[in-house]
Amino acid sequence: MAGQRPGGIVFIAVLAWIGAVLQVLSGVLVLTGVLNPEGVSTETAWIAIVVGVISFLVAFALFGGSRVARILVTISFVLSLLTAVFSIVAHPTNFVAPGLAALFAIIALVLLYSEKANAYFTR
Repeated sequence: MAGQRPGGIVFIAVLAWIGAVLQVLSGVLVLTGVLNPEGVSTETAWIAIVVGVISFLVAFALFGGSRVARILVTISFVLSLLTAVFSIVAHPTNFVAPGLAALFAIIALVLLYSEKANAYFTR
């Protein structure tokens, strides 16, 4: 490895791991009947599990310096940012959660493309 892994990349990867684990856990809890949220089907629970596993693998690859993982995470954060903006426009009185999501996406994108991150991913 050419350089030390930037703290911002570690931060993003760890948050992605936590999110992935929670997504898989929620899917399992729905499938086992422990959770029974209205409108959530068995298929949705399986999709959550699959997406959670994929997210975990992408986060692991990001932690390892994969350029493909960086692109996938970038796409995810851009989509999150767009969703948050559309949500704020559609429901301007309910802006706190989407505003925080937008802020987090912007911070994550800045961390993904900082000078140290660029050097790490071009090694």
